[in-house]
Amino acid sequence: MPPAHFHAYHWQGERRVLDQEADRRPATAAGLPPSPGFLANRCTPLRVCDWLLRPGSAVTRTCDGPEAAADWFGREAARAAPAFATAHERDRVPARARSAARTLAWGGDVHAGWYLRGTGFLTLDVIGCSPNRTDPRLPCPLHH
Repeated sequence: MPPAHFHAYHWQGERRVLDQEADRRPATAAGLPPSPGFLANRCTPLRVCDWLLRPGSAVTRTCDGPEAAADWFGREAARAAPAFATAHERDRVPARARSAARTLAWGGDVHAGWYLRGTGFLTLDVIGCSPNRTDPRLPCPLHH
């Protein structure tokens, strides 16, 4: 069954925050509820579908279909591209947007990350919701 909708997430911050993995995992042991540190963290989770465990306020945009979600991804990547650390990554934005569109069309999740000039990092994630293909048990953050 394809996802009913897609949630888009945008995170930009310092690389050192991305490297702090403890609060990017939902729980310290299987079966435990998400930790307060995970719920408060704005950085991309290690397993990107776990964005759905975070509060609805973490959602940047909700898209009804894969085309709208792919459009959001492409626009955001193109808007951020001038700040990418390398020309190679800037040049690859159209190809990454096409790849994201193909993945979203079959209901997959999309994750992309770029080093920015200086010490920054940017992630764009689009997660299929209700159900999620990777973990269909995950609830919709806007409807639970």
